[in-house]
Amino acid sequence: MDLWWYERTNQPVKPVILFLGDSITASGHYIRYTEAWLRQHRPTMEMKLVPCGVPSETVSGLSEAAHPFPRPCVHDRLRNALDTVSPGIVAACYGMNDGIYHPYSEGRFAAYQEGVFRLVERIRGAGAKVVLMTPPPFDPPSMYAGLLPESAPDFSYLTPFQEYDRVLEQYSAWLLSAGDVADQIIDLRSPLLDHTKEHRALDPAYRSGDGIHPNRAGHWVMARTLLKEMFGAAPGVIPDVDAISKSLAEETD
Repeated sequence: MDLWWYERTNQPVKPVILFLGDSITASGHYIRYTEAWLRQHRPTMEMKLVPCGVPSETVSGLSEAAHPFPRPCVHDRLRNALDTVSPGIVAACYGMNDGIYHPYSEGRFAAYQEGVFRLVERIRGAGAKVVLMTPPPFDPPSMYAGLLPESAPDFSYLTPFQEYDRVLEQYSAWLLSAGDVADQIIDLRSPLLDHTKEHRALDPAYRSGDGIHPNRAGHWVMARTLLKEMFGAAPGVIPDVDAISKSLAEETD
């Protein structure tokens, strides 16, 4: 194994990674891409990746009034997930839903921070390492829903604050500056922003997804980032998304 924590400490870690998150993780694309590359290029690693995202979920326990049901909170299912999977590492990606698509507020930000600290404490209490990933950016030009100004009376995932990405920027910046709050913190936001900027320079109408959820190309950017940061893969040896998609298709034929 050549994972970062093994190199630093020479302490074996159970080769099971549990992925927690909202609908972006529930879709599972970036996890499947990562696993497909590992099977092809690190066949002796024997690392098992377990997707366990839940749509609409938060780490903060918050929910907007217009949501059709109270948003689920990871803390309500965490014990069961840890007991069932018994991971050596837990990778968690939260934040997109935690600002509940409203303008920034200290109260919501504090709830997010408290939820992250509690998540880390409970995972470490179960004997697992913790990897935190910044939330992907919110991309207004890709939204199909109506965007609202800060003066609007209320907001939701259907009618988000038009500058909601500023909220996610603050959440991501806090995570990246949080030091040893986790065993590793991975910046997914920056490579996704760079990807969208690059494609939009070629095609101003480019959609990175639906504004909230990255498209398949975005998920590949996330997978490449994980491969580089978690598994030490050099960018030059990671093939493009078409090669990985083809290998996944061949496995299901």
